[in-house]
Amino acid sequence: MVLSGFFLGSCGAPKLSRFEVQRPSRINVPRDVQKVFIRSDLVVSENDQLGLKKNVLQTLASELNRMGRFEAKIVETLDESSFNPEKDQIGVIQGEIISGGELDRGRFTDIATCTGGLGGRISSAGAGAIANEAITLDSWRGYVCRKGNLKSDLLQGAFTSVLAGAGLEGAPPKNQVVRVYEYRNVTLFAQLNFSFTLIGSNRQTLAIRSDAASYGTQTVSKDSYRHAQEVHNIVVDFLGPLIVGIRTPIFPVPVPQAAQAMKTNPRNTFFPEGPLPKPTGRDLPEKEKNEITRQLIRQGIQDFIQTISPYKIEVGAEVASGGKADAGSLLLEGKALEARMQIEALSQNQRQAADWYNLGLAFEATAVSVEDYEDARRFYIEALDRDRSSRLYAQGVARTERYLADARTLKQQTAGTNNQ
Repeated sequence: MVLSGFFLGSCGAPKLSRFEVQRPSRINVPRDVQKVFIRSDLVVSENDQLGLKKNVLQTLASELNRMGRFEAKIVETLDESSFNPEKDQIGVIQGEIISGGELDRGRFTDIATCTGGLGGRISSAGAGAIANEAITLDSWRGYVCRKGNLKSDLLQGAFTSVLAGAGLEGAPPKNQVVRVYEYRNVTLFAQLNFSFTLIGSNRQTLAIRSDAASYGTQTVSKDSYRHAQEVHNIVVDFLGPLIVGIRTPIFPVPVPQAAQAMKTNPRNTFFPEGPLPKPTGRDLPEKEKNEITRQLIRQGIQDFIQTISPYKIEVGAEVASGGKADAGSLLLEGKALEARMQIEALSQNQRQAADWYNLGLAFEATAVSVEDYEDARRFYIEALDRDRSSRLYAQGVARTERYLADARTLKQQTAGTNNQ
């Protein structure tokens, strides 16, 4: 029953159509500021342990140029011949890049429950293998021991039902063991501190941002699991978890010290103390490291770009099912123009609420002007008028109203209106 509900919930997720829209920057930069110079000589990198500076500046310039608002260029010094300070106004970016990595290794403990019987061994081992969970055997009767998580517990429940139907019921959990295992944490981080300054007839700093991004992963060696303590003949029922949840169990158990599994073993270290070492190629392959640092850079500069420049993002909107034109499948395939033509082929009297909504979505997905968003909003309102109870149609109206408000701000930012 639980498994069925889980999978039905996954299948019931809404189907989204994805498309790109433009958003205004967080501050209004005067329209006459067309050129932006990224001062490499004024970007401090003394604490850039990962050597990200070159890639950060190249990515920043590339993204600003891709957005189309500015002509961005990386320079070592500001050449006075590149602009006339009496007539022109330019933007200058400078700042600091801080990056590094750490390798943290140590030993932890967990408490695992051991299951006996042929059916119990098979179901527990199968669930652990599929869920990629560490499995150990106790030394008492060779019961299969695992800590358990939501996925593996659901899987074992399914296995147990199947095995019970085949006449192989598993014995209830009997033992608990404290297991010691070794772990390795690899962390990479980047902090980008940038400022955006206008230079011309006067000098003014419009934005100062400090944005950080980090990546961390934990690796546990399954071969490192060792049993530190075994507790036999414990019948684990709905009271079982209380063994590790309270200091004094409410029913007698042979070895209540199993509760130590709730804590780590800080005294049982096997790596020297002191500053954490840097990850090596063995801890993080070069190809994987390069991909991670690219993502850190993009994440780190994203907010800064969105602060000074209009930007484009991909959004998702739910597609309405049904309708006379039945154009939902075309929208899901990214064929918004075909969906629009298919719906417009119907007369207005023939269109159902779902058709009007999907027509608005087709206009929104292919919008190239404010008028397209206004049309999309009008079609969403028409759909909502026909079905006032629809949350989906109301969301379409609200979404386009936000786009239109953004468009008014964009017009100010790109048509020379400055309200600073």
